Amino acid sequence: MEDYLKGVEELELLFKAVLRESERRMTEGLASLGVTPAQAEALGVLQMAQPISLGDLGSLLIAEGGHPSRLVDRLVRNGWVERRVAESDRRRLVLSLTPTGVELVERIEAARELLCADKRDLIENSDLTPTMALFEGYLLGSPWWETVERRRRLAREAEAALDRGGSEPRSLSEPLHQT
Repeated sequence: MEDYLKGVEELELLFKAVLRESERRMTEGLASLGVTPAQAEALGVLQMAQPISLGDLGSLLIAEGGHPSRLVDRLVRNGWVERRVAESDRRRLVLSLTPTGVELVERIEAARELLCADKRDLIENSDLTPTMALFEGYLLGSPWWETVERRRRLAREAEAALDRGGSEPRSLSEPLHQT
């Protein structure tokens, strides 16, 4: 049992170290754009899901843990996001990228591409299936697992919409797990 606990403790140590190193690199890489990793995540999700309500955005973010109001306030103040009344329900506010926000997302994607270039060979030449299964098992049953599943679905839908040459509205309230 003791060896197992040491293995779990080391796994958690490695998780934390990889996360911190990734955050450090992302913070440095995005600094020249004047955007934080949390802002970059929110802008990227907005690009895939817009127009989207504040609550739905919060349910898709990992950086802000479901409470993105202050983050969105900063994005609006910076001119990257606009809030407007939903056409389908005048009581509901939705968020979408401004033209400046769209341009910034393109620059963020280019910066991320450069940041990830040094790790691409490691990833492309490795079988990540066992690692992914380990991470998924670690998160299974947690609220974060649901967030990951929703983001995966959203990314697939956004990619399919691009392949079709446009985008179609999607319902973020659909069941997370398909059988």
